[in-house]
Amino acid sequence: MIMAARYSIVIPTLNEEKFLPKLLDSLVAQTDKNFEVIVVDGSSKDKTVAIAKTYAKKLPKLSVVVSETASLPLQRNLGVRETHGEWLVFIDADSIVFSHFIRRIDDYIQKNHPKFLTSWFCPDSETTGDAILALLGNIMFELSIIIHRPASPGPLTIVKRSAFDAIGGYDETHAFHEDVDLSLRLTQKKCALHILPETLYVWSFRRFRKQGTLQVAQKIIVSTLPVLLFQRPFKHMPGYVMGGQEYWKKKKGSAAATIQKFERNIKSFLHELFE
Repeated sequence: MIMAARYSIVIPTLNEEKFLPKLLDSLVAQTDKNFEVIVVDGSSKDKTVAIAKTYAKKLPKLSVVVSETASLPLQRNLGVRETHGEWLVFIDADSIVFSHFIRRIDDYIQKNHPKFLTSWFCPDSETTGDAILALLGNIMFELSIIIHRPASPGPLTIVKRSAFDAIGGYDETHAFHEDVDLSLRLTQKKCALHILPETLYVWSFRRFRKQGTLQVAQKIIVSTLPVLLFQRPFKHMPGYVMGGQEYWKKKKGSAAATIQKFERNIKSFLHELFE
């Protein structure tokens, strides 16, 4: 009889043929093998599904499911229904985890008994600018706990299955900030967010490189306001598109265009806030 894996790793994908192999390779390299993997694809138009299936021998506890609809919260919930682990590990397809990832998480859980956690991260480049952004990001997530607005980053969220089930999983009406919404609802159920103070994964900064740091930063600022003021995360964000296809070709934008988009985002924020 095969024992159920302790950790269920859920990976939502959409046109991620260029990035997914790096994540799956990093899972193959894990020193602790007590996990299962499920890739939940949102009907990709590229070779994502075919590539995922080639890892069946390298990752014996791998499943691939295709959803008719591309939606992060929906795909994550679908993935959970196909898993059996005591712990749910949600990882973005463009992330990479270090070889001791599962072992260090397991050590932390055994010693600290959290129900909800994440860890520090590093960027997918060695540039000074990205290093500073990563440092600020880690500080921001630490501060979110201090100000009682805890937010676990989308690229890595780890939740005990019983806690996840108790709040009904991800809210599938969220096209944006589903991770923040999940964090706030878990906190309301007395599941405090823990941040393992160790860098365990690589966060892809491809969105910053594609859209520009200024544009991404203004979206973060705008979307953070309702969380800080009302503990109410955005459900939608103009210009936010899911899928690896967004990074196949690099587009350039002017400063004027960035400002115009910022103004549109502000208007959208006010409309959603007071609707």
